[in-house]
Amino acid sequence: MSPRIAARGLLVRDGELLVIRYRTDGEDWYAAPGGGQKRGESLAETVRREVYEETGYEVAVGSLAFVRDFVPSTHYEDRSDDGHQVEHFFWCEQMTDEPDDPTERDSVQVGVTWLPLDSLGDVRFFPGPLGDLLRDGVREGTNDARGACYLGDVD
Repeated sequence: MSPRIAARGLLVRDGELLVIRYRTDGEDWYAAPGGGQKRGESLAETVRREVYEETGYEVAVGSLAFVRDFVPSTHYEDRSDDGHQVEHFFWCEQMTDEPDDPTERDSVQVGVTWLPLDSLGDVRFFPGPLGDLLRDGVREGTNDARGACYLGDVD
């Protein structure tokens, strides 16, 4: 089975990151808005669509910031499946002040919020290493001159 290709948007405003709040097994966790690429869709189109569907915000998609592999079976003993996802994180700019109502929430999505960057280490944010980089001050234009940062297979 081929890896699932996904794209996510990184929107930072006034020291806060736009995130989706999820709840599974009674616990909250957070991730940047995004999801799976559809056939014939560019990664930028995926980001624009997914951010709008999940948050109601229209965005302009900027440069590629990070790439992450995620193979669940390497992180969780109870996951023997061959699931593999490759996520592309893009810097985005908010184009509307107020969001529309989200049109397609994920099944475990319970909210949308602006999370202070300095609190990313205090919550379950995925992937964790990305939260650390964002909290520690990595911003658009400050990645090294070669472009995006490959995070590896991280949880």
